Amino acid sequence: MTKYMVILPLTLSMLCNTDISFAEAYKFTPKDYTKQQKIWQNKVKEPKYTTCRLKKRIKSQITGKQACIYLGGNRTYEMMIETWCPKQYKCIYNPNSEEPNIDKVMESLRSIGK
Repeated sequence: MTKYMVILPLTLSMLCNTDISFAEAYKFTPKDYTKQQKIWQNKVKEPKYTTCRLKKRIKSQITGKQACIYLGGNRTYEMMIETWCPKQYKCIYNPNSEEPNIDKVMESLRSIGK
């Protein structure tokens, strides 16, 4: 008798005597994918970034606060209300956007508060 003839019936009997099968065991443990795996599977969209450089500084006529207008690739505009404006930073790529107007932004914020 070969060793495989003894091992094969033992392993088959051990598999048959378990309470749950292997297929049922894997149903209850879903795989938690990493962020990179989810991007590869197109389940999560990774935002694209571009370098936005300072275009101009303006002050609001109503509040007197300073706003920094930045311009990035393919007319990507960003606005930050800061006391100090960095020369450049990484911003989310948003092609062909409109140049922001600080007074319109402040009016919309006031209308939300009311």
